[in-house]
Amino acid sequence: MKLSTTVLVANLALAGTLIQSGVQAKPPTESYNGTKFTCVSQGNGNWATVGQRPGGSPITVITWTDAGSKYFGDNYTPQNRCQMVTPKFNRAVKQNGGRLKNVALIKGRVNNETVICIASITSRIGCNAQNFLFTLKPENAQKANEILAQLTGISKQGSSAGVVRETSSRLRLELSEVLDQNDLKPQDSDQIRPPANSDRRFKL
Repeated sequence: MKLSTTVLVANLALAGTLIQSGVQAKPPTESYNGTKFTCVSQGNGNWATVGQRPGGSPITVITWTDAGSKYFGDNYTPQNRCQMVTPKFNRAVKQNGGRLKNVALIKGRVNNETVICIASITSRIGCNAQNFLFTLKPENAQKANEILAQLTGISKQGSSAGVVRETSSRLRLELSEVLDQNDLKPQDSDQIRPPANSDRRFKL
C-alpha cells in the first residue's frame, strides 16, 4: 500500500512538472491547401490580383491602375483597392472548400451602381454588400458584359484562357476555367511569383 502511494505521488509530481514546463499536447495545425489569391506589385504604381492553384502557375486576374483608381478618390490607390478586393477572392474560394468550381465573377447592382462581385453560382445569391468586388466606372458601367469578358482577356466564344457564359442576359466568368490554363507542371505554390505583364488583362 505504501509503495502504491509513493508511485501515485511520483506520477502526480511528474505530471505537474510537465504542465509547468509547458509540455502539453497541441491540436494539429489546420492548413489551407486551396487556391490562393494575393496582391503583387507590377511597378509604375500598378498592382495585380493574382491567383494560383496548388501546383499551378500564377495568373493575373485583375490589374489595378492609378488612372482607374482616381475615380474613387485619393484613399483608393491601386494598392488599397487590390488589398480590399483580393481577400474577398480568398474568402469566396475558402467558403467553397478551397475549390474554384462554381465560383464565378458576375455583374449586378449594389446601391444603384453597377458592380462586379464574386459568388457561388449554385447558391443563387446575387451581388450584395458582402461579395461585391468593385464598382465600375461610369463609362464602363454601360458595357459591363464586355468588361467582364475582358477581365481575363477572353471572348464570349471562349479561348484557351477560359469560357464566359451568358444566360438570361447575365454574364458570368467561372474562375476555375480562368486558372485552368496555367495549371501546368507541379511547382512550389507557397509563394506566388509576379506573372508576366499582359495587355489582355482587365485594368481598373
